[in-house]
Amino acid sequence: MAESGSADDPSTPGDEAPHAAADPGWPHPIWQPVSSEASGPQPTPTPESSPPAQTWPTAEAARRPYGEWSAYPDQPAGAQAADQWHQPPVFPPPAAFGAPQSVVYPGGGSPGEAHLMPGVPAPTPVAGRWSLLPIALLALLLGITGGVAGSYFFNDSLDYDPVQATPAQPQVTASGVRAGGADASPVIDVANKVLPSVVSIDVRGEATEVSGSGFVYDGEGHIVTNSHVIGPAAESETGEIRVSLPDGTRRSASIVGHSPSYDLAVIQVEDSAGLVPATLGESSSVQIGQSVVAIGSPLGLDATVTSGIISATRRPVTAGGQGETSYISALQTDAAINPGNSGGPLVDLDGFVIGVNSAIATVGGSREQQAGNIGVGFSIPIDQVNRTVEEIIETGEAAYPVIGAQVSVVNGFGGAKVQEVTADSPAEEAGIEPGDLIKEVEGEAVDDGVSLIVSIRSFEPGQTITLTVQRGDTTERIDVVLGKEVG
Repeated sequence: MAESGSADDPSTPGDEAPHAAADPGWPHPIWQPVSSEASGPQPTPTPESSPPAQTWPTAEAARRPYGEWSAYPDQPAGAQAADQWHQPPVFPPPAAFGAPQSVVYPGGGSPGEAHLMPGVPAPTPVAGRWSLLPIALLALLLGITGGVAGSYFFNDSLDYDPVQATPAQPQVTASGVRAGGADASPVIDVANKVLPSVVSIDVRGEATEVSGSGFVYDGEGHIVTNSHVIGPAAESETGEIRVSLPDGTRRSASIVGHSPSYDLAVIQVEDSAGLVPATLGESSSVQIGQSVVAIGSPLGLDATVTSGIISATRRPVTAGGQGETSYISALQTDAAINPGNSGGPLVDLDGFVIGVNSAIATVGGSREQQAGNIGVGFSIPIDQVNRTVEEIIETGEAAYPVIGAQVSVVNGFGGAKVQEVTADSPAEEAGIEPGDLIKEVEGEAVDDGVSLIVSIRSFEPGQTITLTVQRGDTTERIDVVLGKEVG
């Protein structure tokens, strides 16, 4: 083709401390027995002393009620004396609390029968014996209630079966949608709507077998796929195409026509009964970031659904089969697309087809070593698909626009460098000369020959377009009426 005559044509595709400081206030005392040897000589009791004097531990003895005091795991043993809050408290003498108190309870008794801790106020005596009756009744009532409750829980524990017990389920706190819930993913509805229209395609040529995808275009049995999918059958007189429908049945199909330039093809099954045509949308209003779903048969796995977003629009891409080069102003998506997805639909969340999956970016490899998805896939916009498919159905072929000039596909010129102009071509008639640098098409910049060809093929033969051309130090705008070639 005129535009791609270059050997440089790109191939297709801080630790916190473990212990906190203790409260310097007076801690609750832990009463420990202290031997008489440790507390010194005891005073001789006298009849006047009531009650007998208590003995108090010395400071040294109070520090070792259980033997030697041990440091915390993060302290050396020699650090105990410096850390006063890591030692047992030294209790003050009784005078610090005041004299021990005693009380005579109703019913008799002597002061020696009162058991009080030093410094604890004595309970207030009650007036008489009958004042205890309400308290006794309350205690009896509480006792009966506690017994009944305890019996209930004890009997209930006997019936506990650890095998049948169901552990508590964690609460879902995520704010996103949950699969199968009331807020199920919209992809579910998309898949249910589009899957009945998507087919798997197996193609056999003389020495090559290819598998791909497609979708039902209309009620007459026309199915849209890629030109490179049906290529082996188109190039062979004995080629064969078999279509696997969503219901599991297989039918033979014939080629209606194909366009390698746009990487599109139309095939038709012999029996159209039961086919469900897909709902076609439009691609002119597709936005970057829009959610999309890709459906097809990657790696032979039919009815596979993947989802993602539109990563870019109007991406210049070259793709196609052996010996053929397709130039596509593509929709770029990160929805997983793998070998076998070719020809399948790219749809929006309303289930409308907005593109035909055609190519994926690769990182190395060869045609014999096909690369898998790396999140960069390309689809032919449905607006272009509609024009080409309708033309194929009507005429059996598809035409594409040309200007009649050979341009370099090497990047770095800041435009498309014209290498040669075909005689009697639209380019010659418009005054374009070799050496000219085409920088814009209809006011939109082009970086190289590939982007120029892709931009031109978004129009139709016979249309007039305006090119911005730089020649030497001058720049001018030139109108060109697009020519036509078939293929």
